[in-house]
Amino acid sequence: MFIDFNRDNQVQENEASQEQVENIVSHRLGRLDGKVTSAQVHIAHVKESRGSSPDYRCSIEVRPEHLAPVVASAEGAGVDAVVRSACDKVLHAYDKVVGKQGAR
Repeated sequence: MFIDFNRDNQVQENEASQEQVENIVSHRLGRLDGKVTSAQVHIAHVKESRGSSPDYRCSIEVRPEHLAPVVASAEGAGVDAVVRSACDKVLHAYDKVVGKQGAR
């Protein structure tokens, strides 16, 4: 599975490194290897907060073979946490799409 990683210009390398995010995504979405061609991951700042760490949004789009893309996103305080949460949500959405296809 090819992982395409993007971050907006407000997210620095030390906040969300490509290697760190790709490791989380490949580990969490490992069971989809061979079933999806690619995963696009985008990390962005949601807002700047004065005293605490900034909030992030992670959007993940997986492209299953012969099906429409499946998308999910999550928001939270830490990059690792939002990437894991978005991975879990996209897995759940993928399972629903594949389950509906199997029922037809």
